[in-house]
Amino acid sequence: MEFKAHSKMEELSSFLKEESPRCTVIVSAAFFDETLAGLLGDTNERSLFVRINDALAWGLLTQDEHDDLHVIRALRNDFAHDLRVKDFDAAATVKVAALKLWTTASRALPLDRVIRTPADQLLYVVGLIGFRLQHRTRPATRTGTLPEPPITDTDAWPPVTNL
Repeated sequence: MEFKAHSKMEELSSFLKEESPRCTVIVSAAFFDETLAGLLGDTNERSLFVRINDALAWGLLTQDEHDDLHVIRALRNDFAHDLRVKDFDAAATVKVAALKLWTTASRALPLDRVIRTPADQLLYVVGLIGFRLQHRTRPATRTGTLPEPPITDTDAWPPVTNL
């Protein structure tokens, strides 16, 4: 799967091309850590956990994005702290299949016909959140959770291409 139409997303896509599931998860989490730090104007060393929660409070994330980023963070921790795990095991596969944005999209669209593996399902969610974040800026004051856009909003739910 490739991400097109935005330079940061194309760069992420080049990092992830032909990588193992372990590397895909770790690099995706690092991308979100860096992206959220930039959006929050964060110059301090803080955890991804804190950045995800702060991004929700500042109105940079929907609740589903927030929840899915925490799953990606947890998957990163699972891969980073167990050197023997290289691929999605049963527990990781369940976590990926339960990602809220994946669940919403796959219920509304026939995505499961073309996006079959846990790695590709994860990449779909990574791409979706990544694209959305490229169009957001931190407001002057905390605004709280963004509403989840309807699945028919093609600016917020980009079409799947290059599978």
